[in-house]
Amino acid sequence: MNRRHLRLLLTTLLLGFAPLAQAADCYYYWVHQCLNVIDASQRKIEQFVLISPAVNYLNSGNKQCTDAVSERQQQLQEALIAPFNKAASKIEACDTPLTDIPARVYDNPQKATWHYSRSRRESPGKTIVPLADLPAL
Repeated sequence: MNRRHLRLLLTTLLLGFAPLAQAADCYYYWVHQCLNVIDASQRKIEQFVLISPAVNYLNSGNKQCTDAVSERQQQLQEALIAPFNKAASKIEACDTPLTDIPARVYDNPQKATWHYSRSRRESPGKTIVPLADLPAL
């Protein structure tokens, strides 16, 4: 096989797989934590985790998941921050109003679910505050 045929074969293969690489299934959720240090010498803290009620889905089209979620989130930033700040205002450890809530973004549903479940797992000193009525991307 000469170089020309090899290039033609490689180009055909790459173009054949291009549609598979364009559309991406993305999974995301929002989470913010506030910490209250009770006794630093004994590493005693209170942790408050403000988190969206579920893992959300977004088809990113031809963009990377992080880029697509970030772009869409910009349009909803005020509607997203309001519920977080409302819940945070009731928690003494969350004394600074939020101006940005970065999304946790994954391209694998199992990985997103695992991390989300881990974030929602209560433990001594950790309080989960699920937020409802968050906007969808």
